[in-house]
Amino acid sequence: MRIRYTLALLAFLTACGGTTLVVDSDTSWAGRVDGYGSIAGRLRAEYDLDDGAGRCWTVSKTTEAGTLRAYSTTSEWFGLGDEVSGESTTTQPMGSVTGCAR
Repeated sequence: MRIRYTLALLAFLTACGGTTLVVDSDTSWAGRVDGYGSIAGRLRAEYDLDDGAGRCWTVSKTTEAGTLRAYSTTSEWFGLGDEVSGESTTTQPMGSVTGCAR
């Protein structure tokens, strides 16, 4: 009986956490996320992707100046650690970044 509770607790702990897409920029941008839809903004924004596994995105600067960075973070073990994936940065005029959550 004790093993059953231990296994249930372990499964619960490893399943906790979600994936967040972070877009960080000093300029305006717009893009699209698979299974989420269109996104747009200026400066920093975060989008909750739920479990997020396999979701990909493309985000483009809408200006010629500035820096655009996008990545996903997956919270693990009740937020005690974050896994970063799909990180990409551009400084190119009207540049784009792409990535996928693991």
